[in-house]
Amino acid sequence: MKAWSRMTWAAVAIGLVLPAFGQVNTADAQKKLLSKRAAEADAYRKLAETIRGLQITSDTYVKDFVAESDQIQSAMDAFIRGVRLGEPKWYSDLSCEVPAEVTVAKVITELKQIHERYYKGDKVTGKDIESMKQKLNKDVIRVVGMGAPREDLPPDLPAGVAEQLGGPPVPPDPPIPALWEQVGPQGRLMAKRAAEVDAMRKLVERIQGLRVTSDTLVRDFVTESDQIQAITRGTLVGQKEVRVYYHHDEPIVEVTMQVPVESVIRTIRELHARRVLGDRVTGTDITNLTESIKTQTFEATGMGIPPQKFIAKVAETASVRFPEWAQAPIRMTGKGVPPADKADTPQGKLLAIRAAELDAKRKLLEHIQGLMISSDTSVRDFVTEHDDIRAHLEGILVGSQVEKTEFADGEATVTVSVPGMQVWQVIHERLRVTKLSTAG
Repeated sequence: MKAWSRMTWAAVAIGLVLPAFGQVNTADAQKKLLSKRAAEADAYRKLAETIRGLQITSDTYVKDFVAESDQIQSAMDAFIRGVRLGEPKWYSDLSCEVPAEVTVAKVITELKQIHERYYKGDKVTGKDIESMKQKLNKDVIRVVGMGAPREDLPPDLPAGVAEQLGGPPVPPDPPIPALWEQVGPQGRLMAKRAAEVDAMRKLVERIQGLRVTSDTLVRDFVTESDQIQAITRGTLVGQKEVRVYYHHDEPIVEVTMQVPVESVIRTIRELHARRVLGDRVTGTDITNLTESIKTQTFEATGMGIPPQKFIAKVAETASVRFPEWAQAPIRMTGKGVPPADKADTPQGKLLAIRAAELDAKRKLLEHIQGLMISSDTSVRDFVTEHDDIRAHLEGILVGSQVEKTEFADGEATVTVSVPGMQVWQVIHERLRVTKLSTAG
């Protein structure tokens, strides 16, 4: 009887203890699943960003080629979704790291196939794509996705990635990470507004890159970039916010904005009415463009950070240390002149502005490489050790913002900038992974 009693109590005790352990293990397993899903999404996003930052010709990048049509965009998204990810690695805080890599040769092969199937213009040729290998100093594109155990995924993912990953739906109201609680509501609001402005700027750039004829883009309607910015911002209507994502370990917020296609077409017609380059573009061309757009909306994701005083507050209260250069935009100015045979022409002016922008981005890269991460380590030293960091930084620089464009006395002057915090985010992720790896 006593033996039976002991067995009964043992069974009861096991029945009480096992559910408790099950709850703990289930909770941790759920967190690991969420962080893995977020890391995989981040890896796909970084792959897309890096590949779109690859240079095809002296003034054309993959992102320009992808913007040519929805068919090209869809084909490139499908290619990125098909890249095999590496094995996940979790750390003590249940955050996750997922590597991904693809050979440059495979990317070039895919671009050539997409070019043959869908490209209608004449600015990029098959030979241009084949020669990309000569411009790149790497054979493999490597990125590392990072994820925290939160339900919401990073924005600006290639189409279909969220569905491919599955998992819990994105909540309508994003959770506010502890770091952002310390920033405070005013800082969060100002950062979110900055991200919205950046997203709208990217929507404008998407519209400028649409091809109306084989040799004419929307940006060709107006030679003054400041003017086209003012017109598009004034005529884009119906835009709405569709996603907000607060980074959990740095004061960066990303906002995805959406605008209806009919608003975009209305803007293009307005630009066409104000300035037409001779008879190169007709109303019929714009109608054909309308019919070629298969999507109902355009989307773009912008990034914002709080003003410096709020970042300083976070650094004090949360023991988070940011380099001084990370707390403000990093700017550089470039110069450009038109080709001799196109001087004093609208096309020459555009070419000069483009040359000035490329010069500014080259200087920006050189400046960023010289920034100091610590007293004895520069960004250049850090990038040399990590190939994935270099590829990601190159993608960020391609998307740097044109802040100011001037043209005087036959010379163009362009100022470009990138948020210092965006550069720091890339480096900070790798530093964090290295620290956790050492601790483990």
